[in-house]
Amino acid sequence: MTDQSLSRQRELPADRFHAGVRVASMGAWFLAVLVVFVVVRLLLDAVAGPVAGLGLLLVLMVAVAAAQPLASLTEKALVRRWPSGRAVRLAPGRLTWNDKGQTKDLDLRQKVNFWRWRFEVKQRRSGRVPSGHHCVAIRLVQTDTEISLYSFMPPAKADALAAGYPFYELRRSSDRSKQALGGRDALFLAAEHTRWQSGAELDATDFEALLGHLDAHLDGFRESAVVGG
Repeated sequence: MTDQSLSRQRELPADRFHAGVRVASMGAWFLAVLVVFVVVRLLLDAVAGPVAGLGLLLVLMVAVAAAQPLASLTEKALVRRWPSGRAVRLAPGRLTWNDKGQTKDLDLRQKVNFWRWRFEVKQRRSGRVPSGHHCVAIRLVQTDTEISLYSFMPPAKADALAAGYPFYELRRSSDRSKQALGGRDALFLAAEHTRWQSGAELDATDFEALLGHLDAHLDGFRESAVVGG
């Protein structure tokens, strides 16, 4: 592989907030609360005498509040330094999925079937995904190779993305909206089930880069939410 080819490759890390990061972040938060609680209590004991009752509750509240930014900084550092081992590599004419050493390759010079959809997150999924955000997703299939990737975005960003790339909008059965591109299509429901079971999450910016790469190589990618359905 030439140096020029290497320079044109791009790796998109997936599942940056993996289970290890989440557990370590929670542990860091508990440790930060404990440390701040002990330090504040010792300072108050030295200045005003022993703290008890309501005073201890107030110290705990201060510790919880002070631990939040410390835990957030720890989480950001872990995300940067502790990859999940899953990533998408974009290269001229190719897309490679790497899952902890196991790879899947798509030849973008050949036909690739795809399904592109989105839906609104009605209930808060986690601290990272507020209610009202949208999940945008794509399923890529070539012969026996299948890859499901997704991202979470605020509504305005998801709408802006959909203005350039049409997405099928999955809606609840109780939603009687008459929009043309949306509903409960069985193929998209199956694709969403696969995403839920084995899909990988990308940052919003990386998901946009993925779509741009596919658009540059696949005919009709920008115009349709599905090819091969």
